[in-house]
Formats: sequence, structure tokens, C-alpha cells
Amino acid sequence: MNTYLETGISLVLIFFIFSIITYVVQEMIAVNLKYRSKMMWKAMSQLMDGIVIKGRMSLMAALPEAGAANTTDFYKHPQIKSLQRNLSKLPHYIPAANFALAVMDMVAKKAPGSKGILFDDVKAGLSAFVGSKGTLCEVLKNLVDTSTNIEELQKKIEAWFNDYMQRVTGWYQSHTVASVRIIAVLVALIFNINVIKLARMIYTDGKMRSSLVSMSESVINDSKPITQYYTSSFEKENAAKDFAFKARIDSATGEAKKAIEQERDSVMAALAKQYTDKNIAAIKSLTSSLDSTGLPLGWKANPFTCKFWKAEDPSSGWYINLLLALIGLLMGAGCISMGAPFWFDLLSKLVNVRRSGLKPGNKK
Repeated sequence: MNTYLETGISLVLIFFIFSIITYVVQEMIAVNLKYRSKMMWKAMSQLMDGIVIKGRMSLMAALPEAGAANTTDFYKHPQIKSLQRNLSKLPHYIPAANFALAVMDMVAKKAPGSKGILFDDVKAGLSAFVGSKGTLCEVLKNLVDTSTNIEELQKKIEAWFNDYMQRVTGWYQSHTVASVRIIAVLVALIFNINVIKLARMIYTDGKMRSSLVSMSESVINDSKPITQYYTSSFEKENAAKDFAFKARIDSATGEAKKAIEQERDSVMAALAKQYTDKNIAAIKSLTSSLDSTGLPLGWKANPFTCKFWKAEDPSSGWYINLLLALIGLLMGAGCISMGAPFWFDLLSKLVNVRRSGLKPGNKK
């Protein structure tokens, strides 16, 4: 029974580590291809112009230019434009205060005749803004009707926007499901994560199994060094620096403002490169940790020329061995795509179950 449990712990550890690697690769792609900024634009265009986000692969496509007049005006507003690192890069994060001030100003400018009172101008501007295909107008009408002054309206818009961003986060996660699965398949193929083969090998090799179990216990005892790989992101790590630059840009004018914007561009580009390099180093560190346990990763020879499936079971036909190899690789990819948090929770439970029992060779 203990052998089965240790084999299960070893496999879960492998899935956990390669799930982290998949997340790290996904983050590098998201940072370099600007997935989050595209998701933000699509969320704003759906809200203001009724452009519906279609397909989970839409973040890879170019942003639509037609039919997004309100969204274009929104991104040109000084409150939002100041968040852009340069004219060709959209912001990946919009503070609720910036959103509220920009939207109220946009609506107030549509008022037939300005009264010089922002709250009254917003009320009057809603009648002209009602032609928008998005749902923002209905939301604003409800918030205006339940507010007594501009300060209360701004707070309500900010609170509503924060709730809306929670839904956008869910959309972003659903959009990245496809890319995570593709990355998981590639990781399983590159590192040869054949679950059937690995399970047999770990079960019959006591030394390898013991090393993997020992590594699992170390991970559970001190999880922070390894869980930080999938609980952090580029935006979280550099939010303070980005906010500091924004404050400097807002307080500057003219050439000084341009100089600060250029400084921010160069600093953030350098940080993105450092983030990518750090993630590559993390992948190397994680795979080397598994290598130290004796686990064979990758391919010793070209799989297309060495006929790897014939080594599984010489008594079976080659097609049976090939089928088992493909099933094992697909199982590995499927397990990896389930995510590091799931496997960490399971690993913790299995390690605790093993600790609660007697150690091999001990008696009551």
C-alpha cells in the first residue's frame, strides 16, 4: 500500500512542477504579446460599443478598428492616455478612479448646453450618449438616478467598475484556456511526460521513488520558494513602479512629461526582459530539481528514428506500444493543464496521509 501511495505522490509532484512550467510559459507569452492589454480593450469595447468578444483565441487576433468610436474616444482621453507607456501600447490596467473621471467627462461633453456643473452636465449628456450600442449608458443612468451629487456618482461608478473588472478577469482566464492546453501538450511532448511509462518506472525503482517523495515533503514543508512561480505576475511585481511613473507623468508638462514617458518605456521594457529571463531560469531550476531524483526527462534519441514505442513491451505489437505511448503523453498533457494550485492541494493531502501512517520498518 505504501508503494502505491509513494508512486501517487511522485506522479502528483511531477504534474505539479510541470503545471508551474506551463504557467510560467503562459505568463511569458502574455507579457510579450500583450494579452492583458488586448483583453482590457475588448472589455471596454464591449461595454461602450457593444463589440462582443467571440472565441477563446481572440486575444491572438488584431483589435477591430471599425464600430468602436466610444472606445477610441475613451482611450484618447487624458485620464486613460496617461496610462499608456507609448502611443502603440495599450494599458493593461485601468484604475477605477481614472475610468470614472474619463467616462463622466465623455458623457458631460455630449450635453447640449454646458451648465458648468459636472453632475448636471452628465445628466444632460446621457440623452445624447444613449445611442451607444454598449451597456454603459444603462448602467450610468441607473447610477445617476440613485446619486445626489458628483462625488457620490464617482464612488458608485468606481465600485461598479471594480466589480466589472472581476468579470473581465474571468473572461481573460477563459480566453487563456486554449493556449494553456496547447502549451501543456508541447511541454508533455518536449519533456516526454508519458504517464504510463513514468508510473511503471517509479513503481519499480525504489531509489527514484524515495527521492521524489523526499522532494515532495520538502515542497510541502517550505512551499513559498516554489509556489511563488505561479502566484506572481509581471503586473503584480511592477505595479508600484508603474504607479510611481504615472504620478510623475500626471504632475509634469511639456518636454518634461515626454522625457518621463520615455524613461518609463525603457524601464518597463527592461523589466519585461528581466521577467522573461527570470522565468527561463525558473524553468531550468525546476527541471534540474527533477533531474537530480534520477527521473528521465526528455528524449535520449530522436523519437521519429529510434522507434521508442518498441521498447515498451517487446511481446506486444508495435501498434499497441505506440498507442500506449500516445495515451500516456495525452494523459500527461491533460494532467499538466489542470493547473498548479490543484496539484499542490492534492500533493499536500497525500503527503499528510503518508505522514499519518507508520514508516516502513517501524512497529507499534
